[in-house]
Amino acid sequence: MKQIVKRTIGHFGVLIDHTLRPYEPSPEHILERMVYPLCRDMHDVLDRGTKNDAWDVIEGFSRECTRVSHG
Repeated sequence: MKQIVKRTIGHFGVLIDHTLRPYEPSPEHILERMVYPLCRDMHDVLDRGTKNDAWDVIEGFSRECTRVSHG
């Protein structure tokens, strides 16, 4: 799997994990550390990736969603 795909899925997973914490991180923290990197990664996949990369990202997002819904 390409590094860009792994990074994108990883940032999505971090965002999910932070929502499950018992405390609320500041909105600035969420934006700077999770949302902005995820948005940059998704832009990179669309700009430089292939259709298969985009599909791999969606599959990875789905795995992360399954992980937390069954966790």
